[in-house]
Amino acid sequence: MSVKQKTFKDKYEKLFKTGVDAYNKEDYETSYCCFSSIAGTNSKFSYDAKFYLARHYENGLGISKNFSTAFELYLQVSSNASKYKYNAKSWLALHFDNENDHQKAFELYLDIYCDKPYNIRGIESLLVERIKKELGVFKDDKKAFEFYSDLYTKVPEYKSFARNNLIKCYSLGVGVKKDEEKVYKLEKEALNYK
Repeated sequence: MSVKQKTFKDKYEKLFKTGVDAYNKEDYETSYCCFSSIAGTNSKFSYDAKFYLARHYENGLGISKNFSTAFELYLQVSSNASKYKYNAKSWLALHFDNENDHQKAFELYLDIYCDKPYNIRGIESLLVERIKKELGVFKDDKKAFEFYSDLYTKVPEYKSFARNNLIKCYSLGVGVKKDEEKVYKLEKEALNYK
């Protein structure tokens, strides 16, 4: 890294921290200026700054509310390297739910689950409830199988739900090769479990 690149990196990092501090102190004019200065750069902080700008536009913090700009910024953050990527995806999922596009919301929640961020808890419950209420379907059979397998082994409260869906997967060859032996084993376990 050249001296010039390091200087810019340090400058953007300092500017971002100043913006966050101002935001937390509700000095939205200062935070908006800081984040706006970073958002259009190639800095590693550019998408983090866009997340904060989206919050400014969404809530009219120091500027006029502009939902379409907020939406576009959240969309950019959700598909790029940002520590706020999952926050942006969650916001978008809630937006799509409010617009009754439950399938799109389901897909965003599934993306969050598949990426397995450590800071979002309860995503399994959210997905299970959506599946039960038919508010989303898997478009990728392999993802469905992996989701049910993961639930079966790691989330005890959904083991029965996952087992029933794994039986369907193995019986019908959904996301996995048909396997009658595994179907038998899972069905036997289900009978002994009750």
